[in-house]
Amino acid sequence: MSSKTVSKEYRWTMPRGWWTRRPNYSWYIVREFTSLPLALWLLWFLVEIRRAQDGPSGYHPHSSLGFVIFSVIVLLFALYHTVTFLSLAGAILHFNVADRPIPSQLIVLSQFAAWVAASVVVGFVLIYFGRT
Repeated sequence: MSSKTVSKEYRWTMPRGWWTRRPNYSWYIVREFTSLPLALWLLWFLVEIRRAQDGPSGYHPHSSLGFVIFSVIVLLFALYHTVTFLSLAGAILHFNVADRPIPSQLIVLSQFAAWVAASVVVGFVLIYFGRT
């Protein structure tokens, strides 16, 4: 008696609403979505940089209410994306000093401090050179 065994390949598919099952999954999807409006705003910014090559007399910045609202929303998305990314630094980065591990909270704090310092420097440069 010969028994021929036919194996079937199991094809698992991700359910469509997997990200709605837990709040952490939903916030993950929101975080991933934040990159899309940010990319659109950055493309617009590149267009504005190109337009600025005409000099002060030929350039008129886009200042419609819609663009300002869109920019504020994108800023909020960028802040959310940055905060969630930097909050993971303690889980990703591991350093030892004198054979003792640095606490993850200190690593996260250092990342936020570096972010604030870089923001202050960029803000100063923009304001200083914007006056001239």
